[in-house]
Amino acid sequence: MKRLQPLVLIFGATLCVFASATISAAEKKKTDSYKDRLAKQAESYSVDGEKIEAKEEVQLYPLATRVPVVQKGTPSLVKLRNQMVTDFQKGKDDEAQIAADKLEADKDANANDRATAIQIKLLLVSKKDNNNHAAAIPLLEDAIKADGLSNNVHYAMVQELAQRYLLDQDYQSALTTADKFLNETKLETKEMLIVKGNSLYRLKKMKEALVVLEKVYAIDPANTPVTQMLTRAYSETGQLEKAAALTKTLAQSGGTDKATKINLAISYRDAKQYEQAEDIIAELRANKQLVEERDYLTAMNIYGGMKNKENDMVAVVQEGLDSGALKPTAANFTILAESYYYSNRDDGTAKAISYWQKAAPIAKDGAVYLNLAIVQCQEEMWVACKESAKNAIAKGGINANDAKTQIAKADKGLSKSK
Repeated sequence: MKRLQPLVLIFGATLCVFASATISAAEKKKTDSYKDRLAKQAESYSVDGEKIEAKEEVQLYPLATRVPVVQKGTPSLVKLRNQMVTDFQKGKDDEAQIAADKLEADKDANANDRATAIQIKLLLVSKKDNNNHAAAIPLLEDAIKADGLSNNVHYAMVQELAQRYLLDQDYQSALTTADKFLNETKLETKEMLIVKGNSLYRLKKMKEALVVLEKVYAIDPANTPVTQMLTRAYSETGQLEKAAALTKTLAQSGGTDKATKINLAISYRDAKQYEQAEDIIAELRANKQLVEERDYLTAMNIYGGMKNKENDMVAVVQEGLDSGALKPTAANFTILAESYYYSNRDDGTAKAISYWQKAAPIAKDGAVYLNLAIVQCQEEMWVACKESAKNAIAKGGINANDAKTQIAKADKGLSKSK
């Protein structure tokens, strides 16, 4: 009688993706599809009747501090393990899930059994929705904690966990996990350096991020998202010449699609090269390519850093509000009001007042009401000024004496007009 041998599941390719503050979804690095991952796993083991053997692994982390685990499950649970993996191979997801739950919960299961069961659960989650980080992260954490798989599989999971933390915007956990991988494996992979650099960047630790991002850039200078982050980090740390040089590199290698142009405009802005950024925005406006909220906010940010661009700001914000791309928030109404007020338009003040009046009731405090009162008093709109100043006091968050000063001016103006 043949002795049933345990199937050894070799974990497939990890997620090689990352998020950047300045890249669009279309520009994110593409990953293997689930079918691709499944195909790679199918190549990792062979099946011969009841005997299931793993192919010999090439050790990917020979310098790892973790002692490699020999993949052997509990003999009495071999049949259940094999059934679990066979069900998974054949696409019997419900049966594979039931078997994995049973194997993980069995009192005789060892670390390898539990980790393998969790691995199947993770693959089932990824198969259904590879972007379901909320479900995948706890499974990865449990599998790593079980500490029952080979170094190749174990560290593949550590990599994926770090990447999923990053995509889930848990930047501190992503950083901690990336450091765990780098420290334990003694191997600086580009993927983990990207996670570490991106996490530090998101945590606004720009000086630390620079060191890591420079390493990635040296490995892969064609990586546009990394170059953009590095440009921003140089700018934030006052190294404007380096930021400008990288921006020129981006300009020379940039594409012609809208997302690339928006990102390049942001890079120019971060490098304090506002004229170049404005040229890109002007081109996008001329081609009616400002469509999304991000597009308009980028244009607003660039015009906001320049002098004498109030009319452009008015046009962009007004268009964004009219199209629905910009939300009717107090902040957007206030920006529009201030732009109208400082523009050279004949109707500038009247338009400014009308938008301050829209912003004031939905603002978080009375500051907008106070600004409105000041302008209304300057325009000798005494009754309106007094009402706005009272509303400023009622809404709070301001120095009440400033509002009372406007009330006094309004009272004085009203007394003179009688």
